Amino acid sequence: MIWAFAVAAAAILYLALRFRRFQSWVEPVLTIVVAIGLASALLIWFVEDRTPSGTAVTPNATVSALSADGAELSEMQASAGQTKTSFRVTGRIANKGSQPMQSFRLDVVLSDCPGGTCREVGRDSALIVLRVQPGESQPFSTFAVFPGIDLNPVIAPEWDFGVREVRAATR
Repeated sequence: MIWAFAVAAAAILYLALRFRRFQSWVEPVLTIVVAIGLASALLIWFVEDRTPSGTAVTPNATVSALSADGAELSEMQASAGQTKTSFRVTGRIANKGSQPMQSFRLDVVLSDCPGGTCREVGRDSALIVLRVQPGESQPFSTFAVFPGIDLNPVIAPEWDFGVREVRAATR
């Protein structure tokens, strides 16, 4: 459709350069056409943003939250990633609830425990989107990033993993 406007613009330019009488009235006409086009585009933009008056506004279907107790982590491992500050976290999640699981948030805490005294190095969380049926388990993998650990290297890493914001599948 835009090519039609380009052809029309080229024709108008040609006629304006070729004929003096055409040149005298083409500028005001083009100014009015452009103003009408901009006004109609603005009107369409405002009308599309409003909801239709005949329909009621309903919020999106809410996703029900499952209990964090209904999700159980197992086989958790963390290995060095491609950079010094990232780690690949793998494990399995089991759905102990009665509804299918859609997603959950995995909390990862890295502590440095040389000689038995621990200090927390960093925390990260990742949203894991994984459908798990009730009574089943699925493997998952993600990355955890801890900025600044390249400046203070971890000698004896200790990992703590947690689950929160477990969401049920809507269908």
